[in-house]
Amino acid sequence: MTSVSHSHRRVHRAIICVDIESFCRPGLNDSQRADMRGGLYDALERSFARAGIPPDDRYHEDRGDGAFFLVQTEGPQSRLVEPLPFHLSAELERHNQSVGAETRIRLRVALHAGYVHHDPKGVVGTALNEAFRLLDAPDLRQALQDAPGDLAFIASAQFHQDVIRSRRVFDPSADRKVLIAVKESEVEAWLCAFADQVRAGREYSDALSRVRTVLGSVEATLRKAREVRDATVRKISSPVPEVPDAAGLLERLADLDEPRERHRWARLLAGASELERAAASALERADAALTLVQEPLDMREELRGGLASLQVMARNLGRAEDPRLDGLYQAAHDVLWTAPCDLDDAESAVMRYMRELQDG
Repeated sequence: MTSVSHSHRRVHRAIICVDIESFCRPGLNDSQRADMRGGLYDALERSFARAGIPPDDRYHEDRGDGAFFLVQTEGPQSRLVEPLPFHLSAELERHNQSVGAETRIRLRVALHAGYVHHDPKGVVGTALNEAFRLLDAPDLRQALQDAPGDLAFIASAQFHQDVIRSRRVFDPSADRKVLIAVKESEVEAWLCAFADQVRAGREYSDALSRVRTVLGSVEATLRKAREVRDATVRKISSPVPEVPDAAGLLERLADLDEPRERHRWARLLAGASELERAAASALERADAALTLVQEPLDMREELRGGLASLQVMARNLGRAEDPRLDGLYQAAHDVLWTAPCDLDDAESAVMRYMRELQDG
């Protein structure tokens, strides 16, 4: 694509135009619009890369509230209809989860193909003009308003016939034909659902965000459990259970790459849901491990507190100077403040002190 960007050749390209909904609405300031543009390009770059359309296979120009991209028709254009909608849906969901409602990004997307002319100033062509007319179509604007997610697609009739309908993986029954006013005439276009991809992208991004949050909690809890266990081993002589690891959850997260790269959307969502359940179980086990390694320290503190309470009781009973009682207290105190502490011996020593106090 770079080699033709400054030529005067007329070339045939697939065209994808994108526009941010309500980018110029009152209430947005320039800083917020800049953040939205940054988020848009981040989402587009990630989506193109993951769809297998590298920078060398595309040319783009900015349009303020959007952009257009030219893609070679020899191979990459098919990736505009699978898997690009999936990745774009996932990336927009990821972005929109991280920002406030004011700077959420919702996109209109137009797909077309035709001849364009490159010159040193940029690109011109009737096909490009037609693509932008599709992008501005009232039907597409309404489709985005009604969409459950953050995307709405429209394709020219020729692109729909040549690229979308020719792919057997699609069920075109959900697509809707519309007539777009162009000057004094109307042209046929298709509102494209890409429902499986868009829904899968959104749900996968949500699930992935939850899984990563839980995995972060698992790692933090296990790290804390290991620190506590180290302290418990130093301070308590009783056996302390080992802390488990994350049970290969990071590897299972990497395993999701395979169905994603092969465009197996249903399988991908099933795998994400299974991983989410596994992560939740891992967090329960990590919490349980932390509790187990903490229990000996808690028991020692409980015995120390109990011994102090018994000493106060002895004073209240006027037995603070009782040599036998004092000896039993000191024996219990020495065990409890020795590291490592034998909890069985400590408990027995406290019990002896308590019985002597009660019997006396």
